[in-house]
Amino acid sequence: MIGFTHNRASHAEYVVVEEDQLIHRPAGVPWEQAGALFVAGSTAYAAVHAVKVERGETVVVSGAAGGVGSLVVQLARHAGATVIGLASEPHHAWLTRHGAIPLTYAEGVGERVRAAADGTIDAFIDTFGAPYIELALELGVPGERINTIIDFPGAAKHGTKAEGSAAATSADVLRELATLIADGELEIPIARVYPLDEVRDAFREQERRHTNGKIVLRP
Repeated sequence: MIGFTHNRASHAEYVVVEEDQLIHRPAGVPWEQAGALFVAGSTAYAAVHAVKVERGETVVVSGAAGGVGSLVVQLARHAGATVIGLASEPHHAWLTRHGAIPLTYAEGVGERVRAAADGTIDAFIDTFGAPYIELALELGVPGERINTIIDFPGAAKHGTKAEGSAAATSADVLRELATLIADGELEIPIARVYPLDEVRDAFREQERRHTNGKIVLRP
């Protein structure tokens, strides 16, 4: 089974959840990806739907190789969009393999994005934080097509969207995402798996914010 809970209970060997918060795990979904799916997956799902990504559009994703960003990239590509992914150089090969145009986020990123887009930039999804809302606005992206999952003060200031996991918390969304994984249309990159008693080390690695994909705890 794969499930979720509204309680903060993920760091445990056993968790009690409601029946309507569980789905059957498809055979093609590895346990590590199943365990990492819900929060990152529902957040990415909500972000992509918040900006109404459509086929043929161009979408920019910041933090494009992270736990949420890597799923945003794939879901936007699945919707038929051209995706420009902002990430550090070591993650560019992964982005290229998944159909995105990789760009570094160093000085001059705005000019590089404009050149890569070669036209209108339709939407911007920020999974990293400031200053990407400002960059999106500078690139001419309408506020209603900018979504951040982390820069809430920026969203309030500029009137952009800030939809995350809560907007897509349902067994139906979880089932849809799990089916995409089972069908080979979605991958959850696993940066590293830690045993539960090494949870402090897992958080230390997460705080560096340079992993490709999810850090998973195994009971």
